[in-house]
Amino acid sequence: MIISAAIPKGGTGKSTLLRTLASVALHRGYSVTLIDGDRRQNMNRWFQMLGDAGNRPDRLQLVSAMSPQEILDAAATHNGERSVVLIDTEGTTNDNLMAGLFAADIVVVPVYFALDDVTAAIQITDHYIPLAVESRGRPLPAIFVLTKQTIIDGRARALDELGAINPPHGPQMHQHVQTKRVTH
Repeated sequence: MIISAAIPKGGTGKSTLLRTLASVALHRGYSVTLIDGDRRQNMNRWFQMLGDAGNRPDRLQLVSAMSPQEILDAAATHNGERSVVLIDTEGTTNDNLMAGLFAADIVVVPVYFALDDVTAAIQITDHYIPLAVESRGRPLPAIFVLTKQTIIDGRARALDELGAINPPHGPQMHQHVQTKRVTH
């Protein structure tokens, strides 16, 4: 299973979301390969910190991929039974983002309740994912993941606005709210 976190905006929680998914997959016995396609190398730093602290699992691997071909090659090499490949893309529109979409089995789109974030989320689902689907010839499911919600957001029904601009064929909106999340 190959999961890409993609949105053409930085600071939405792509790396944090993927670290959480990696932790859950490892806890459930899967092997995990992180493909760090972001120039800031957030996954690389996390991987290094785990090693420095002496608690990096043996089933966790990291591939630093700075070109689209490196992303595609790493995804193909590490995808297999009982394995999860997580691709961290840069918060911009570039060829690495498209490679992450092309390689993915599913795309997670982390989003905050902010106009720029919502606009970027819709941009990825309405423009970039359809391009990837067209070029690879198979569907690419996507899901919005709300990475930050305050009490005010909930009471203001901000999620309703995101749902209203989401096309009927677009990513589904899950209504369950997790109030406290921690990534280790």
